Amino acid sequence: MRKVFLTSVVFLLIVAAALPHSAAAQEGEVAYAWTETQTNIRTGPGTNYEIITTLGIGVQLIIEARNEDTSWILLRGENGLRGWGKTRLFRLSGNVQLQRLPISTEILNRAQVAGAGPSDNVRPPNVSGTAPLNAPFVPQITPAVRAAMRAVVARGRAMGNNPRVFSKVGDCMTDHPQFLNPFAWGQYNLGEYGYLQATIDYFNVKPREDVGSSWDANSVAANNGFNSSAVRESQWADPTRCLPNERPLACEYRLNKPAVAVIMFGIADVLVMSPQQFYRFMRNIVEDSLAAGVVPLLSTFPENPSVPQLSRQVNQMVLALAREKRVPVMNFADAVKNLPNGGLEADGIHLSLPPGLATVFTPENLQYGMTVRNLLVLQSLDVIRRQILN
Repeated sequence: MRKVFLTSVVFLLIVAAALPHSAAAQEGEVAYAWTETQTNIRTGPGTNYEIITTLGIGVQLIIEARNEDTSWILLRGENGLRGWGKTRLFRLSGNVQLQRLPISTEILNRAQVAGAGPSDNVRPPNVSGTAPLNAPFVPQITPAVRAAMRAVVARGRAMGNNPRVFSKVGDCMTDHPQFLNPFAWGQYNLGEYGYLQATIDYFNVKPREDVGSSWDANSVAANNGFNSSAVRESQWADPTRCLPNERPLACEYRLNKPAVAVIMFGIADVLVMSPQQFYRFMRNIVEDSLAAGVVPLLSTFPENPSVPQLSRQVNQMVLALAREKRVPVMNFADAVKNLPNGGLEADGIHLSLPPGLATVFTPENLQYGMTVRNLLVLQSLDVIRRQILN
């Protein structure tokens, strides 16, 4: 790997000598870099400088400059993130000539850099724990959301993401054999929702050779014990499928290259963290997804009956985050609130299950939380397929 890198640098030096008037990239083009491993972004060009944030694999950034010997590059990312990264940890776009990049000696102040750490400097929205959620069950794709998400999809395609693949990100409500899996096995009955067959077919492709389809893919970013913090902590990654120090979310995006991620946390989070912490963690998940060229489909969650006002406050934060980032969001909480026990089992944590399959959309089965979630996610993916991906 090092030999290939050194050979590439020599080649760039030869090209630079032959074309004395060329720039770092072709005129009018942007010089891009993508992380090839979990990578620290620092305030200066050296490991002695403070870490601003750590990025997962496949994050796209724009190259601004380099240090004198080209061993470090100054980068700019989503949401104002700027910092230095070690050159050999990145894949550079083909138009980049390292020696032609401007030289910089800038040292950044971490406290003034947007995107530093786990969104610690971001003030969570001031929301009510009693006000109604006031959002449609299925995402409303406004012109602003459509434009923003189509740009994300285009960037994702340039990074190798597959527009016919989605990933699942979540906790026990997502890591469940009845959640979406039966669509891959032909074990479903759409009933009056037959128009959704086109979306089942659209996503019924292999993300990679050893996976049947997105419907039944075993996501490394969905686990019975996960919350919004754990999905970004490398200690909880599957060591058999993820790289050393790789976070579950970054690992999932690297493995399956999705265009969309179905994301829901909250039912357990409200028991172990403050609404402010939840907001910061969810914001990080959204920002990681956008940087990876993945459309995050967010969702409110069934409100935990033991902490109803806290649950409502956190759900309001999910809706506020979706508005801020212009990402699609489904209002699952309101869709199940009038079901028996609010769509939950007696424990108040797990979604209620019908006697048979939760992918059979009969009036009787739609009295259960898991069946309603399957229908709403399918309807939401249908909207995204028609209005964003196509």
